[in-house]
Amino acid sequence: MLRQLYIGWIGLLIVCFAAKGTTIPAVLIQNYSVKEYKASCQNWDISVSYNGFIYAANNSGLLSFDGNNWQLHELPDKSELYHVTYWRDTLYTQGEESLGFWLRDTFGQLHYTPIDHLPPHVTFEKPKVDFVVPEEIQRLRPTAVATVGDLFFIGTAASGLFITNKAGEIYHHLTIDNQLQDNIVQAICVQDNTLAWVALDNGITRIEVDPPVAMLDKRQHIGKLEDALLRDGKLYIQTNRGFYCRELEADEQFEPIDAAVVAGLFPTAQVAEEFAVADLFTDLSSLQQFNRSENLYARGDEHYWLTTENEAGLFQLKGGKGILKCRILFTNYNLSLVSNGRRFIPLNDSLDLVSAKEGALLINTRQLITGSLGGLTMPNFFRIHYIDKRGIHAIDPHTQAISLPHHFQELSVYVGTTVFTPNHQISYRLEGVSDEWSEWQNEGIMKFLQLPPGEYQLVVRKYVTRGPFPELRLRIEVRPAWYNTMWAYLFYALLLGVAMQVGLRVRLRNLKRKEQTKLEAERLEEQQRLQQLKSEMLEVELKNKSNELTLQTTALVKRNEAIQSFLKELDEQKSTLGDRYPNKLYNRLRKLMEDGLNDQADWLQFESYFNSAHHNFMERLRQRYTDITTGDLRLCCLLRMNLSTKEIASLLNVSVRAIEIRRYRLRKRLMLESDTNLVDFLFKFGEE
Repeated sequence: MLRQLYIGWIGLLIVCFAAKGTTIPAVLIQNYSVKEYKASCQNWDISVSYNGFIYAANNSGLLSFDGNNWQLHELPDKSELYHVTYWRDTLYTQGEESLGFWLRDTFGQLHYTPIDHLPPHVTFEKPKVDFVVPEEIQRLRPTAVATVGDLFFIGTAASGLFITNKAGEIYHHLTIDNQLQDNIVQAICVQDNTLAWVALDNGITRIEVDPPVAMLDKRQHIGKLEDALLRDGKLYIQTNRGFYCRELEADEQFEPIDAAVVAGLFPTAQVAEEFAVADLFTDLSSLQQFNRSENLYARGDEHYWLTTENEAGLFQLKGGKGILKCRILFTNYNLSLVSNGRRFIPLNDSLDLVSAKEGALLINTRQLITGSLGGLTMPNFFRIHYIDKRGIHAIDPHTQAISLPHHFQELSVYVGTTVFTPNHQISYRLEGVSDEWSEWQNEGIMKFLQLPPGEYQLVVRKYVTRGPFPELRLRIEVRPAWYNTMWAYLFYALLLGVAMQVGLRVRLRNLKRKEQTKLEAERLEEQQRLQQLKSEMLEVELKNKSNELTLQTTALVKRNEAIQSFLKELDEQKSTLGDRYPNKLYNRLRKLMEDGLNDQADWLQFESYFNSAHHNFMERLRQRYTDITTGDLRLCCLLRMNLSTKEIASLLNVSVRAIEIRRYRLRKRLMLESDTNLVDFLFKFGEE
């Protein structure tokens, strides 16, 4: 959630510590490069504001620093700036072709307004310093001069920075060779009596005079510190490489010495003066975050150093409780305590030597404690914004509560500790997500991604040397989506009620419809049953009629065959008897027989039975074939009954040859193809 920015203590100058009687002050250097502030390397001017911001005129625009976060503010034409100064709440800048002022809006953003000339009370000129610049420095072309307490800072065009006293005696010459990141000094800004900011041709540098922490020598030179003692102004140390010595109040490095020189000063078998914490402090809760410390170092007068990870706390033992005198987080100086072995070695009532991975550190405990007795500088929210699909939305950083839409993608909160405090480390926790504090960090930006709807409390604390950590709080509400609000739930309840009513009505209507459907199905089923019964009855009736037709036709065929036999017999008798068989009797009998063969009443009854049995077969033939004759219809009916040619000839009282001729003519009248069977056609026609 939090993107950590590394702004480290690049160098700690190896100088004499500011103990009582020290003639050369110690300085602590912190370099900020392009990697940290992310703008052009070249800086022309620098200024500090009343609210703890540092502003630098940079080739890329205006740089601001709140103690934790760098930010670049570009001009509309993205041109460079050469001068910057502060008057009350207004910042003024000047470039080659630009002049204007900057003001912060309610959201903490700086906005530029061009002007034609500066107000009478505003100037970019630096205060004049009344002292004599040494001749050797004058030859190096001084570019900037400032007074820091009793010291004079003199920047040069290409030879770095000089620190002198009023008499012109040079205490330090800071260059790129001894931790200054560039030799070209453009401007110097004094923050207070012990601190100055330097604008360089490549970067920005912070210089603190007489800091409470100083490095006496690097580990690559002396090795890992194991023991030390202070005797007659000389500091003797024992490392994993041997023994070293130096004058405490001199500006020099440790020099190796023979073990015989310190014979008797250090014990042969070194035993670290360490105790179990629980053996001394019965009330472990009074030790705060040091209650799980495994390292404890006595420094006299019931005072003990306790260390945990990369932090140390000085406690006074009183009645089994621990009273915190001061604490130090070495991460604030980009230093790390050794993982194993002795860490703290008391030298006297105010000085302690510390074994760090970077080398031997000297801590002025008294200065550390007295330096924390001043006013407390609280951290502040300087910028707050969130991102959603519509873009970036700024929020007033002075608010105590913010409300975010449910669809926000990222929330960014910027906290600054200002440059007026020696400790810039912060830690935070988001109550409602986690009760654990984050690691101490120098970067002041906290980012949170897509928090679920609900209420949260962002708590930010700042590291201080003593006392409770000052806390800054911000209440964060992530609003639910409109479909998760109380009004939405009321609407859902109303909608549910309406839906239940509609559903009940629909159900009742469905039940009624089902009942009607059931009754209709039963009615249809009854109709179908009746229809089936009727069909069965009709089928039986049709079958009976068909049987009657068959019986009648068979009877007619047999009758006609009998009559034709009688006619044949009559003709044979006439032929045999001749005139002996009277013609009158012969003709009368023959006529009676022929009338019996051509009885139209029989054909009318046949047609009636046939139409009943074969669904008006004859009528449909008449409708489709309008030129069909009565004889053709009778032939079609007889063929439909599948009678043989002989039976048909008998019924029609014609010869078999005549029936074949009629069949041929019927095929032509019905327009049948030669390969179409006449009987099959009539069967299919009758089934249509």
